[in-house]
Amino acid sequence: MRESHAEYRALMPKFTATQWSMPWQPGKWTAQQIMVHVMQWELIMGVRLRLAVGVPDYTVQPADQDYLMGTEDRVIDGPTAFAAFDAVRKTHILFAEALSPAQRAKKVKHPERGVIDVEDVLITIAGHGVHHLKQFKTY
Repeated sequence: MRESHAEYRALMPKFTATQWSMPWQPGKWTAQQIMVHVMQWELIMGVRLRLAVGVPDYTVQPADQDYLMGTEDRVIDGPTAFAAFDAVRKTHILFAEALSPAQRAKKVKHPERGVIDVEDVLITIAGHGVHHLKQFKTY
């Protein structure tokens, strides 16, 4: 999470208004829409992470990314979405660094993936950010 966060912080402030409005590939989301999506899931996964650590017998609440993109992608610009992501990602890094091995190993239920642990949630957060960072690097 630290490495990709540093890359986002180096790359995203350089984006121009034109880049924010361009799809990363023909027919795909624009950079602004991707950043809103990344911000949304950083928030969602952070809640999942904290609930996984702190709630006994926690079950992950699934969410569909397409339903979430109905309003925010029209009203939140790329730089604002990045600023929110940037701040939330920093809190995730600090929170993750403070977790004990027992907390990282705590089991939670995922309706689609079965039993996972807190470490799986951390890996998912990191992987999602890296996946979309690769798209941003195509601009």
